[in-house]
Amino acid sequence: MADLTRERVEAAYAALMTGDRTKIVEYWSEDLRFQMPGNHQFAGWFNGLDDYLQKMGKLGEACGGRIQAETLSILIHEAEGISVDIYRLDGYRAHAEEGTVSPYERLQVEGVHMLRWENGRIVEGRSALFADGVTRGNLWWSPVGTDGERTEL
Repeated sequence: MADLTRERVEAAYAALMTGDRTKIVEYWSEDLRFQMPGNHQFAGWFNGLDDYLQKMGKLGEACGGRIQAETLSILIHEAEGISVDIYRLDGYRAHAEEGTVSPYERLQVEGVHMLRWENGRIVEGRSALFADGVTRGNLWWSPVGTDGERTEL
């Protein structure tokens, strides 16, 4: 893919964060398949852009907008149409106190995304998390809080 660049990968994520479907489909295929790690209700394969965007909406909803994503590095294999980015997420549940370290209240993970591109759009993605990221993600999406009570997502 001749136009697969670091800037295009960054633009794809920027478009996703706008929530503007017109911008998103410039970079993300309607037929997208995306795999999320973990053992929770949002783990596994998402089939189709709408399915994936619904999951992203749930993340934003759970955070109440209190999440930051940072791309640390992007690697490109242009001939294969593959990009790999290393990222960091730091987010709080909408009701959580700033600075909490509870994995039920704060999502702090680092990982990689492997994206496969065709015709200028992402057609497949896979996410993997470093260290205890899968455990932290499972606890984040758990319906049980630090006090043992059930919580809303």
